[in-house]
Amino acid sequence: SIRESLTGFLAVFILGILIIHFAFVGVNSYFQTGAENLVARVNDTEITVTEFTQSFSNYRRRMQSIMGANFDPVAFESLVTRRQHLDSLVDEEVLSQAAGGLDLEIDDARLARQIMETPAFQLDGEFSQEVYLARLTSQNLTVQQFERQMRDQYIMSQLPSGLMASSFGTNSELQAFVSLQDQERDFSTVIVAPKTTENETPVDETAIQAYYEDNQSSFQSEEKVTIEYVELNVTDIPAVTDPDDDFLRGRFEQQKGRFVSPEERQVSHILIEVSASEDEAVKTTAQQKAQDIADRARAGEDFAALAEELSDDIGSAEFGGDLGWLEPGVMSDSFETAMFELTMDSPISDPVQTGFGWHVIQLRDIRPSEGMSFEEARSVLIQEHREEEAEREFIDKADQLVDLIYEDPTTLDAAALDLGLVIRQAGPFSRTGGEGLAANPEVVDVAFSELVLIQGSVSDPIDLSDNHLVMIRVLEHLPVAVQPIDEVRDRIVAEIRQADALEAAKQEAEAMLAELDSEGGDLEAIAADRGYEVVDTESATRRNFVPDRTVVSEVFKLDLPEDGSPVSAVVEAGNGYALVVLRSITPGSFEPGQAVNEQQYRRQISNAAATLEFTGLMKQLRQNANVEIFEERLR
Repeated sequence: SIRESLTGFLAVFILGILIIHFAFVGVNSYFQTGAENLVARVNDTEITVTEFTQSFSNYRRRMQSIMGANFDPVAFESLVTRRQHLDSLVDEEVLSQAAGGLDLEIDDARLARQIMETPAFQLDGEFSQEVYLARLTSQNLTVQQFERQMRDQYIMSQLPSGLMASSFGTNSELQAFVSLQDQERDFSTVIVAPKTTENETPVDETAIQAYYEDNQSSFQSEEKVTIEYVELNVTDIPAVTDPDDDFLRGRFEQQKGRFVSPEERQVSHILIEVSASEDEAVKTTAQQKAQDIADRARAGEDFAALAEELSDDIGSAEFGGDLGWLEPGVMSDSFETAMFELTMDSPISDPVQTGFGWHVIQLRDIRPSEGMSFEEARSVLIQEHREEEAEREFIDKADQLVDLIYEDPTTLDAAALDLGLVIRQAGPFSRTGGEGLAANPEVVDVAFSELVLIQGSVSDPIDLSDNHLVMIRVLEHLPVAVQPIDEVRDRIVAEIRQADALEAAKQEAEAMLAELDSEGGDLEAIAADRGYEVVDTESATRRNFVPDRTVVSEVFKLDLPEDGSPVSAVVEAGNGYALVVLRSITPGSFEPGQAVNEQQYRRQISNAAATLEFTGLMKQLRQNANVEIFEERLR
């Protein structure tokens, strides 16, 4: 595939689905060396510009995937966000060094279990060695390198895990927490929603201009690019001439195992375990025991019952010795030879010796060999030949494309002309992507990368799928800019009217509050005079959504006077403002039989304590470490 044939040109990051965080990947910059290529130094460990850029790019991609349409590319390109990410890398390095100084370790068995339980290495919920090795190969990682990274990551996590496991909440903390968390409040509410009318007074032009000038950051257009690109796809390569029958027959014989399934046998066994290092007397005794079992089975005793009683193979004994369907090449040579010598007329073997001991084998069923003849496989062989030749042609063209682009990385014209490719365009689109090719996240990331956007170079090949790539170049860059006032006038008018309506609602609520406080009036009467209703809420908890989630949150910020008399206030509501009268507060308490709640609350307290302790630990580690930050290199 192109991914294998263009090694060195493609930088692939596909382990983002892993729960394991790889902080530093990449190669050293060709354009910066030494101290100029650092963004931070933690004691004697350096974090390079390249490492930071790769890590930050992966972070942006993850956040874009999580946030979707809510992703704000401008915010994620700010210096503040970059600095926050760098601080997280520094904290990770500080923590790693601290863990290393404590001689923390992880045993091989636990490491193996961690790897086997990683979803990215599983197939149908089970660990797959093939998937595991394929994932590592795609990242140019050896098993040893990856396991070392996992070992380091696990060791580093032991510090926060230890704090979490050792934190606890006292009884007094529990009582105080319950008193606040499960507190109940009785209150009344009059919600005043903003009012709009169909025949509103036109908004003054001066007000529109002032609002526009005061809120220009709200009226910025998104940064966008238009790209041009060439596309190379194996499906577009013309079909080759079909091979002759001699070639196809040769291929059929070479790959006959693909088209013909071997005979399979359903067998059970009973194992009498004996080590190869035992003396001959022990081995002979074990062989005689196996022979006695074979004789009993031939005499008519139930083989499954014998296996459950006598077999030393724990894995199969409880299932009557069942090994399922076996084909050639699965079991040891001696076991396999004996298994295939059995017939349905003579299904019980004599004792068979392997490295595990002596086996008695029972043949239960035979599934004959079956498959395709040459004529049946001919169309498959032809199609595979076409695909192989097309892929070979694709790889050759991809090599040529890369060489031509690298000769002049500022244009696609020469490569397109030489290879007969069409230069197409996509966009304009923002950092959140667009339609067609711009819907591919990797294409979007590359389009806004420093190499393509800032340096104006053609990108490296971008794999869209197997044997399908594009190389892109920015044709036009539309930077962030304040939109003209005429384009946002309607929006400004709507926002001014909404703000005026909210202010009017607030004033209405405050007027009712003043009337209630000054005259000691009746809330029901005051609300009715103005056309509003009073909503009484009894025993509300912090989790209540009635009458309004925002109102409930604000009510729980109010305090009653020491004498316990009601308190009234104007608070924000989900849509407008509200006049509330808080009448009573009842502290939370445990009811008999609420052990589950007690455990949950203790866990919340201990988790909060662990978070505070870990924050304090990180602050101390940062203070004790020699950390240098080169913030100007984050831009």
